Amino acid sequence: MLSRFKSDSSFGLLDRMPISVMICEMTDFKIVYLNESTRNNLKKIEHVLPVKVDALIGQSIDIFHKNPEHQRRLLSDPKNLPHRARITIGGETLDLTVTAMIDARGRYTGPMLTWELATEKAKLEAETEHQLQMLDNMPLNIMMCDTDFNITYVNKTSVKTLAPLKHLLPVAPDELVGKSFDIFHKNPQHQRRIVGDPTRLPHAAKIKLGPETLDLRVSPLFDRKGSYTGAMLNWSVVTANVRLADDFERDVKSLVGTLASASSEMQATAQSLSSTAEFVSQRSAGAASASEQLSSSVNEISRQVAEASKVARAAVEEAEKSDRLVSGLVTMAQKIGDVVALISQIAGQTNLLALNATIESARAGEAGRGFAVVASEVKALASQTAKATEDIGAQINEMQSATGNTAGALKAISQTINRISEISTAIASAVEEQAAATKEVTTNISSTNQAVGETSDAAGNVLTASGSLARNASELEVQVDKFLASVRAM
Repeated sequence: MLSRFKSDSSFGLLDRMPISVMICEMTDFKIVYLNESTRNNLKKIEHVLPVKVDALIGQSIDIFHKNPEHQRRLLSDPKNLPHRARITIGGETLDLTVTAMIDARGRYTGPMLTWELATEKAKLEAETEHQLQMLDNMPLNIMMCDTDFNITYVNKTSVKTLAPLKHLLPVAPDELVGKSFDIFHKNPQHQRRIVGDPTRLPHAAKIKLGPETLDLRVSPLFDRKGSYTGAMLNWSVVTANVRLADDFERDVKSLVGTLASASSEMQATAQSLSSTAEFVSQRSAGAASASEQLSSSVNEISRQVAEASKVARAAVEEAEKSDRLVSGLVTMAQKIGDVVALISQIAGQTNLLALNATIESARAGEAGRGFAVVASEVKALASQTAKATEDIGAQINEMQSATGNTAGALKAISQTINRISEISTAIASAVEEQAAATKEVTTNISSTNQAVGETSDAAGNVLTASGSLARNASELEVQVDKFLASVRAM
């Protein structure tokens, strides 16, 4: 049979084919033909073959298999063909396709094996499979579609995530592969224009699926030549995030608004407090000046009252001295009155004696005439003395009356001066109390000025703080907007 294969001219065509072909007999499964492509490709992996390439003709295919009975049963029945398999020899991988050779009479004459070296392809497929497994098990929802907008891949995470939403989907999650993505859109032409043009990718959007909100990220896929092969969709259910963002915006925006309003009110209050403090400071300064003037006036009044009290005390002393002098004068006048009364009494007695002498001289007649003259002169002198003493008594009475009145007036003056002195003392005491009160007022005004200064400083600090608070509230509002944008973009 080997010679028949070699002499058959049709095998000359197989030698020139760019695919690797191998033929074996049906009876003992010995290799009877290798085309040129097979020889060249097997030379590349000759180091892992059980025999040299040039010695393969006549060898049984059993040398390539650990359990050749399986392959023999498979190849013995043309109904099992065509058959495809991948085998590993050494570290090399081969993709095999076995087809049945049928003669002109329709009889099965044997199997023909075409194969290709698939080591790199197998590695690439293994890597691709590994990556697909990674995609399947990643905690991300991934879908892919081709350039005809048909869904070519849905990872396990997507199927699992979509399971609770299957009542909202046009098809079951595990039946999406092979369907057009048009089933998700009322107006798919818009999405087709985006996905069909890689220059418009990546693209982000949010869509509503019933009450749920889905966040989509569409990225382009390219082959090794840079040709656009389709799009990859990364998506997530962000309903909770959107609700959280809405609630957060409502609550925080309200809080920020309240904070901004409070800062504005605080600024207004601080400005009012600052104005009030300035007004009080001005009034306190005026009160301090008035208090100083009052203190100066009180001090002057105190000095004048002290001087008046001193003068009053001197006047009291002088009045008392005058009273003593007038009292002495009254006593002397009384003594003079007594002397005048005595003189008047003596004059009366003298006048009586003169009268008696006159009578006696008349009795004596001529002899008593001289004595009568003397008696007459004595009588005249006694009369003058009586009249003089009467005048002196009248003057003394008037003097006593005047000195009595003077003494009464001096006593009244002394009492008045004493009263004035008491009043001056009371005024001095009141002035001292007023001076103490004025000093305390001055001290309080000074304390008030200090407190007003501190209040003004505090108002300035509050104004600064409220301004800073207002700026922080504005900045917080900006940051909240950014945060909400980032949350909604998640």
